[in-house]
Amino acid sequence: MRERLEPLLLVVAVGAAVAIGAKRLKIPYNVALVIVGLLLVLANVLPNTPLDPSVVLELFVPVLVFEGALFADADGLRRSARPILALAVPGVALSLLGTALVATFVLKLPFPIALLLGALLSITDTVSVLLAFRAVKVPHRLAAIMEGESLFNDGTALVLVSLAATVVSTGVFDSVTTLRLLGIAIVLGTLVGLALGVIGTAILRSTPDHLTAILASIVLVFATSVLAERVHASAIIAVVVSGLFVGKAARRLLDPSRVLALLGFWETAGFGINVLLFLLVGMQINARTLVEEADSILLSLLALHAGRAVAVYGCFGVLRALGKDQVPLRWQHVMVAGNIKGALSMAAVLALPAGFVLRDRLVAIVFGVTFVTLVVQALPFAWLLRVLRVSLSAGTESIDAARATLITARRGQTELDELMSAGLVSRKQHAEWRAALQRQLIDAERELRVRTQGTRDHGVQVSVLTAQKAALLDAVRKGLLGSEAAEAAVSDLDRRLMALEVTEDP
Repeated sequence: MRERLEPLLLVVAVGAAVAIGAKRLKIPYNVALVIVGLLLVLANVLPNTPLDPSVVLELFVPVLVFEGALFADADGLRRSARPILALAVPGVALSLLGTALVATFVLKLPFPIALLLGALLSITDTVSVLLAFRAVKVPHRLAAIMEGESLFNDGTALVLVSLAATVVSTGVFDSVTTLRLLGIAIVLGTLVGLALGVIGTAILRSTPDHLTAILASIVLVFATSVLAERVHASAIIAVVVSGLFVGKAARRLLDPSRVLALLGFWETAGFGINVLLFLLVGMQINARTLVEEADSILLSLLALHAGRAVAVYGCFGVLRALGKDQVPLRWQHVMVAGNIKGALSMAAVLALPAGFVLRDRLVAIVFGVTFVTLVVQALPFAWLLRVLRVSLSAGTESIDAARATLITARRGQTELDELMSAGLVSRKQHAEWRAALQRQLIDAERELRVRTQGTRDHGVQVSVLTAQKAALLDAVRKGLLGSEAAEAAVSDLDRRLMALEVTEDP
């Protein structure tokens, strides 16, 4: 046991040090981890320790995708469903095939191995992209499309990785059977995720404190994954759907302290898994193999971006021709440039069995591609957003700060009023603290009037229209309004929401 713990503790210690350094240098921690991982590989510092593939697939991957889904904006994803689904299903298939064809003719890989490589490299990672979005504010819909694509792309791509690995192992490829298995995995995964999401939400509501809520969420994640595997569904899609459902319900139904505890735990878990994966890959790679595969890595990068360009421009070109959705061309450029690999691609390649054909070569190529995309694409990504004129107008930081003050001060006043009604705060304390909060409100409102004079705020309009739609649906449920009148009003609100989404293009 001690021999197993020592390498793990070394990895955790190195990862923690790297993360602290990355924070101080203000660079994404995954970029710093992959750089340090490469240096440790070349220096042969990390011990070459065998890794059980089932640990990666059954323990690490569900945690990563649930953490991403829990933090996602479910309403924003729903409003951008068409472009997200276009990229997550046909987009992944186009990216896979484009990458595989280039890998077959350029890298001279057998076509089944090229398909597997294409599937591994079609998995996107949004950690660096979303960090850039926080530094440079972009339209909400663009962020929602890229975040949603990554979540559902993970499920589709990992199913394709499994199918491609089966083709390599058996030597048999049947396109009809493959498409049927893919459809079953996606549909069943969605149904399992919805069912477990409903059950998980009910359980979370009944938990007495944040500790039991966290424990229940852990059980939910792995129960969803195991059940999906049992019925031959996509475990990743099931976990994503369950996470989206639970995340939205938790924010609506649970106490803020419990929501914060849940989010804090899963953020820590996701960060820990990222650290482990980036450095565990280094423990599986031979430095000599990595150097020998340098040409293959560069050619794989060309194949990867060619496949991604075909997927993005092709899918959105079809949507535009059908009149179903309008995604600005500048946003499409961002999606192609944001094709960054990360922890999930490496987790997927590490999950291949130890004796798998060309496994060492695939691990080296995926690690190398991840390294280059993180360093070359992720680091300057915020600058690219400004160059493409995708970032929103300057001065939004002060507006956001004023809004944050408004939200916190009003919530503080409401809490004070409730405490005084319950007799837990004296009238004197209530008056003093409420007056202090009122001064903050006055200053924040003055700042907003100055900064937003003559402008129309997209986020506020969307929030108001969404609230009006929710009120109509609630009135129908209570029997206060007829369904026909409500449907007509809801359709009108939906049209206005869609018009707002289109006009959000900066």
